[in-house]
Amino acid sequence: MSPPPNLRIVLLGKNELDNARVGNLILGRDAFQTEALEASEEQVSERVRGQVGDRLVTIVNPDLFHPGLLPHELSAQITECVDLSAPGPHVFILVLQPENFSEEDRNKVKSILGMFSYEAINYTIVLTTVRSARHVSESFTVKREDSFALIINECGMRHHMFDTIDRFDQNQVVKLFERVDSMMKRNGGRYLTCKKTETMTGTSLHLGVKPLQKRGREEDLAEDEEMQKKRREALRPSQDPTVTHQLRNSVWKESKESVREHAQGVMVQVQNKLDHCDRSSATLIDYIRTSIQDLQKKPTQKIIIGVFGQTGCGKSSLLNAILGEYELLPTATLGACTSVIIQVEAKTESNYRATIDFISKEEWHKELKCLLHDLAEPEDKRNKDICKMAEDKIEALYGPESRKSFKELISDHKIADLLSLGTKSFSHPQALALSEEIKPYVWHHEDDLGNLYWPIVKAVKIEVPKQKELPENIVLVDLPGTGDYNQTRDEMWKQMLRECTAVWIVSDINRALSEKAPWEILDRNMTYMMQGGECTSIAFICTKTDNLEVQSYMSSQKLTDEKLQVTNNSDRKRKCILHRNGKAKDQVKKKANKEYGVKPLVFTVSSHEFWSEKKLEQKDTEIPALREALKTFNDSYTNKVAKQYFSSAIGILHLIQAPTNIDRSKLHSELTKKLEDEWKNLRQNRLRPFYNQLEKSLSVGVQKAAKKCVEITSEQVKVPPGKDGRGYHQTLSALCRNKGYFRSRDGETRDLNRALAVVMQNSINKKFNNLFP
Repeated sequence: MSPPPNLRIVLLGKNELDNARVGNLILGRDAFQTEALEASEEQVSERVRGQVGDRLVTIVNPDLFHPGLLPHELSAQITECVDLSAPGPHVFILVLQPENFSEEDRNKVKSILGMFSYEAINYTIVLTTVRSARHVSESFTVKREDSFALIINECGMRHHMFDTIDRFDQNQVVKLFERVDSMMKRNGGRYLTCKKTETMTGTSLHLGVKPLQKRGREEDLAEDEEMQKKRREALRPSQDPTVTHQLRNSVWKESKESVREHAQGVMVQVQNKLDHCDRSSATLIDYIRTSIQDLQKKPTQKIIIGVFGQTGCGKSSLLNAILGEYELLPTATLGACTSVIIQVEAKTESNYRATIDFISKEEWHKELKCLLHDLAEPEDKRNKDICKMAEDKIEALYGPESRKSFKELISDHKIADLLSLGTKSFSHPQALALSEEIKPYVWHHEDDLGNLYWPIVKAVKIEVPKQKELPENIVLVDLPGTGDYNQTRDEMWKQMLRECTAVWIVSDINRALSEKAPWEILDRNMTYMMQGGECTSIAFICTKTDNLEVQSYMSSQKLTDEKLQVTNNSDRKRKCILHRNGKAKDQVKKKANKEYGVKPLVFTVSSHEFWSEKKLEQKDTEIPALREALKTFNDSYTNKVAKQYFSSAIGILHLIQAPTNIDRSKLHSELTKKLEDEWKNLRQNRLRPFYNQLEKSLSVGVQKAAKKCVEITSEQVKVPPGKDGRGYHQTLSALCRNKGYFRSRDGETRDLNRALAVVMQNSINKKFNNLFP
């Protein structure tokens, strides 16, 4: 595990001048004031950043041990410190002098660390300085049972000494960082997630935050002053009972989340104590240590929300509104969006980052040959759509009028270099700058031919800052409703669909019922979403609800101002929009239930009004409702992960607490036999009857499919109604190249494999759903 490029340190200790000297030594410069303060000066938290080697180091130096601090003032100071070290400190460096450290001091240290988090003690290193180093030795810290030795023991025996703090010594800092890295490795590489320390009094929240003054050499004054201004506003006591109720709910929610945090702290303490166990049980200890390490790893699987929609339906604008970014995903207003899959998740601490995944050089060369072959066909034998897509791909990469041979095209160094990269990444502090960078990889524009790379892109992964509107455990995946006859992207499209926890089908509200595409998406992918995938929820999202001609709508629906309860002219359009939204929801639900047997959620949204609020309030745009739906998914996921964590942790603790005088070999044999007997009973008496029923139904389905295979295949490959058949052989060639599956640029999907399997699936669906409801 490599150390983090950014290191956040919080300095704690009774002597703030020693703390400042330690901070200056780490940074290699006079960053903190090391002269005694006037008695009248406010005690505040300082933050200084600096480059130390290849790391960006942030040091927060609060004065939490000042004897004059009242409880609510200490609480406010810790809140200040938590914010300055956001998203969380990697280490607390506790600067102490052993000759002046009492039992009362020890209890105060533990109390303050506990106010940060239950786990804070596991992120703490005790540091003694030159003034006290001559009084300290390893035997002193280990053998003496005074307050100083006890606090070191409670910090996992993590004690470090500086030989000098009056001048910069690179070697001392390197050794300290080695100890920090060792501690972080034990903590799974995580920073500490701190809890807010808020004091509830009566019906309002009182934190008593003092006006903050700057001192020392603070290097990000403008940023901190603005942040402190916002924080003072947010923490000002409120007399509004509604606000107070919300704050109470917030504190309650935070306390629930701290339960898992506390459990993680317990397991870290258990892991640390394993080092002092009797090595006669080395195998068991190593197994427990490995189990705890595996348990502490953060889950990598997330909730995937698949968002489908045709070009122009407002899908990118919808996602931008949900993310709270006016321009992050390029929209189809200035260029044509392509079939590239885009996934977005909240993962970074500050910047916006994008990773472009390219197809392999071999895949592109194979596809390029097919494209050139399609374009070589005589005009009267061409498929218009396939040849237009072939032209778009070649011109996007190689420029307009690219009438070159295969050999000439693959010798293009710019494209060859991109294909050899495999991936390419961008990072920007602003969303708009990132959007401009990724445009050539996800959209098509006639003015930029020769500088567009979407034909060789497999997928684009975008990471936004965690503080944005997207919950941390959610991944939004823009799955285009159109295809481009590319096997790699089609396979990835199907695979992503199987992994979706929820599917959002997006359509313009004016075409939600009449347009075939959104309903074909639902119809053709029910098998992937239900039987073979993770999907548990389907939603229809009707977009562009603000696109309404009021007089025409009122006339067609025979509405009057009285029926709509219109009170003034400016309110008429809003009432019409809401009226149509309600009708659209009812109609979509009825059609979905009647024709497909599903009961989807239906949202009617306006991304335009979300930003402008000219005719609709934000709640009427239903963007907040979609955000709330994402939070619900996120909370469900968090609860699931927490339950799994507790279950595993309890199992480990039971193993540790098992009696030591039993014959473990005999116990293992007995348990193994018991499990085998139970599994045999379950398989024979419970599962076998279900297997037999499914097997019998499937055999009947296979016989039916065999009899109908020619008919089914003919239906799939015949010329569609309304087409003259010219160039249709190119469609069949594309179907064969893509192993029986392709999606065209207008959304038409051919899936020969699924068509052949439907008969078999229909024969087992009823029994399958009874077995796996």
